[in-house]
Amino acid sequence: MKPLKLELEAFGPYANREVIDFAAFGGQGLILITGETGAGKTVLFDGLMYALYGQPSQRERDAQMLRCKNAEPGTVTRVSLTFEEKGQVYTVTREPMQTKLKKNKKEFKKTPDPERLELKTETGVLENREAATRIRDLLGLDAAQFSQTVLIAQGAFRDLLTADSQRRQEIFRDLFGTGLYDRIQAELQERARLKREELKACVAENETGRRQLSLYDGVPFDGAACRKVLDAEATEICTSRASLKERETALQGLIMQAEQLKARAQEQKRKALLLERKNKALKEEADCRKRLRELEPQEAAFAKDRNSIGGLEKQAADARKAESLQTDMEALEASIGRKGDEVRKTGAELETDRTRLQALREVPVQLEQTRAVLAELEKQQTRARERAQLVQELEAVRKTLGQALEKFEAANGAWVRANRRFLAGQAGILAASLEAGQPCPVCGSVDHPAPAPLEQDVPDEAQVQRLKQKAHEADVRQQQAAAAVHEREGRLSLLEDVPVRELDQKLRESKAMLQGLERQMEEKTRLERQVPGREQALETLRKEQTALETKLAGLRSSAALLTGTRGAQELEAEIRERRQRCDAFDRELQESRKQLAACESRAAEAQAAMDQIPDAEQVSEAAVKDLETRRQTLSGDIEEDRRRLEERDHVLRNDVQRLKKLEAGFAKQAELEQASADVSMLARTLAGTQSGMQRISLEAWVQMMYLDQVLEAANRRFLQLSRGQYRLVRSEGQKKGAGKTGLDLAVEDRFSGEVRPVQTLSGGESFEASLCLAMGLSDRVAAANPGISIDTLFIDEGFGSLDEESLSKAMQVLSELAQYRCVAVISHVAGLKTAIDRQIQVKKNQGTSHVRLQV
Repeated sequence: MKPLKLELEAFGPYANREVIDFAAFGGQGLILITGETGAGKTVLFDGLMYALYGQPSQRERDAQMLRCKNAEPGTVTRVSLTFEEKGQVYTVTREPMQTKLKKNKKEFKKTPDPERLELKTETGVLENREAATRIRDLLGLDAAQFSQTVLIAQGAFRDLLTADSQRRQEIFRDLFGTGLYDRIQAELQERARLKREELKACVAENETGRRQLSLYDGVPFDGAACRKVLDAEATEICTSRASLKERETALQGLIMQAEQLKARAQEQKRKALLLERKNKALKEEADCRKRLRELEPQEAAFAKDRNSIGGLEKQAADARKAESLQTDMEALEASIGRKGDEVRKTGAELETDRTRLQALREVPVQLEQTRAVLAELEKQQTRARERAQLVQELEAVRKTLGQALEKFEAANGAWVRANRRFLAGQAGILAASLEAGQPCPVCGSVDHPAPAPLEQDVPDEAQVQRLKQKAHEADVRQQQAAAAVHEREGRLSLLEDVPVRELDQKLRESKAMLQGLERQMEEKTRLERQVPGREQALETLRKEQTALETKLAGLRSSAALLTGTRGAQELEAEIRERRQRCDAFDRELQESRKQLAACESRAAEAQAAMDQIPDAEQVSEAAVKDLETRRQTLSGDIEEDRRRLEERDHVLRNDVQRLKKLEAGFAKQAELEQASADVSMLARTLAGTQSGMQRISLEAWVQMMYLDQVLEAANRRFLQLSRGQYRLVRSEGQKKGAGKTGLDLAVEDRFSGEVRPVQTLSGGESFEASLCLAMGLSDRVAAANPGISIDTLFIDEGFGSLDEESLSKAMQVLSELAQYRCVAVISHVAGLKTAIDRQIQVKKNQGTSHVRLQV
């Protein structure tokens, strides 16, 4: 990957848009990124990292915190990187989630997406997730690998040189990405722990199941012995079940005998009951016959009473009719009284209507007169309104006339003045053409004592004609306005000036009078229709009153003929009393005959039922009771034996199920014991704690392999920088703390043959070792990914501790690196400014930074 151009806007300390044109440096050689501390040198690499991966180069920096605090509110934070990869040019643009200015330039809003990413290729544009995937595919590195290979941060490798074993393993984990192997070790240890817990739970469950067996005796589990005991118990249960079946058969025999005896005893009881029922029926039959003999002599007397009821009913009907006529007469008398009241009321209302109608006879004439007066007043009001309107119009046209006169005078004056200037100008033109001794074309004189001077700014004839036309048009308009004034003054003189307020008052009074007369006219019309109706109603009421009086006289005559000595109520009471006595006698007679027939039927039915019961040997109650006692005793014994047998069978079934489950549990326990042993041994092996084996963890072993590869690449440069004296080696010494051996670093002094700790190196030597380690790591990552081309390398700080000779050697190594790639050194060391003339200068001014290229 070769960066061509980096654009930063409102990013880090860069408030404005800054463009870093890497292509201007030719794509190879040394470049110095220089500037004072805090100016934002490393932020340039952060911008490159953010454009590609959406995160800065250092973990402690949050992508959301990269916006410049001094940027204008409307400026969008944006990073754009144009780079070349395998001959193709790509441009990636990324914007973090931020607050943007709305279109109205007054309010702010947050962007809806967490981040916006765009990748322009030669074939099209990709966005967001597709763009991120395409970038990773192009570069072949994730963010961590890219940061380790493209940026050499000196601090991390100096820590690596001086750290203890535990810290060195953590650093290696970050540098080599071996956290996966540590997680594998932890996962295996967790699985071993879970297997041990699962085995422990299985053992406890099996012990609980063994204790639940009914045949448990506290001895260790023996499946074969348990099955032998359970088989014997099953055989004994089968034998007991057969014996129980025989006793149940005997019980059925006793039950049949008892049922037969009970049936015979029931027949005997039934026959005795039938005999008792027959005797009772015969006694009741004799009583019924005796009662009938007593009732038959009274039947003729009650028949005579029944025949006399008809005469009494006729007398009662006549009495009721007479009472009804009396009620009707009272009702007619009341109706005649009410009808008389209606006649008097209707007569009074009729007289009132006639009087009111006489008082209203002049209303039609008054109504017509009032309408005529109102019409005349309305005409006067219309003329008054027309005159007021003409007054307003006259004022308006007079105003228009005044304006038209002013415009005419102005236009006419302008035309007169222009015409005078035009004529004067013509005289000057003619005077200019006069010659001495030649006749004047106007007067013919050959002497020209005072020729007219030539005027300046003389209007031409067309201008004079336009002004004349405007004056004419203004004259026409003022004449039209004058005619309008004259016309309205003439119309106004023809209209009488009437006081409007007095006229309005008369109109209101006339309208009120008209409304009152109209109401009186409506009342008169209503009375004229109402009086004939009342007269007819009065005549009808008088006829109805006469008819009622005639009917009352007829009713009084009929009532006199029906009047007797006994009242209807007395007769009806006697009729009811006689009818009740007769009905009671009839019911008693019928009931006695019905009871006699029923007694005869019951006696016959009892005898017939007795005839159907065969004669049999008498059964004693003691025999039945003894047999029932034997049946109950045997039944109780059988039920108790059946209950015990079911309990034994239930226990046996449970034991069989528990035994099957227990056998499966012990098989699972054996499997878990083997699995737990296997996983535990594998976990101890990977953790380096297995006895009898090399005590080194899987992660440490992988880190050792990575470290050997890095040291091999680093020593090629370290030997050169140290002039063949020093070589970094991995210490093989055994140290306290299993699993941590093989990761210690040492330095081999090839001049003395001594191997000593890296802490004994001087400051400059430590820097050289750190630089070589960083380059070695970059080489290892590149070698592990042969399809990746690392055309640019950033080296951040660390040169301040070098003397001139060490700095010269470091520059020599960097120059060799820069033969086929671009190496950007991030430093503020003054000596590098002299040694590297191609520079990216970062300057800080009033809280914001700017970039300037020195190619």
